[in-house]
Amino acid sequence: MPRPLHLEPHFSADKLKARYRASQDPLESRRWHLVWLVHTQTTLTDAAKAVGLNYDYARDVVRDYNRDGADG
Repeated sequence: MPRPLHLEPHFSADKLKARYRASQDPLESRRWHLVWLVHTQTTLTDAAKAVGLNYDYARDVVRDYNRDGADG
């Protein structure tokens, strides 16, 4: 079983979910949805599939989020 991916604690799960639901930009919404799913212990592979992103791009999104928070 894959180990859970580490996320920096920039936002709570509720804040991540709110950002994903409030975003008007479809790509931005998918990024927030991905980060929220990973925050809830979904594997990166499953989260990427759920939001329709490829694994490598999803990994980059999580890396950027960890490094830059909301600006990532």
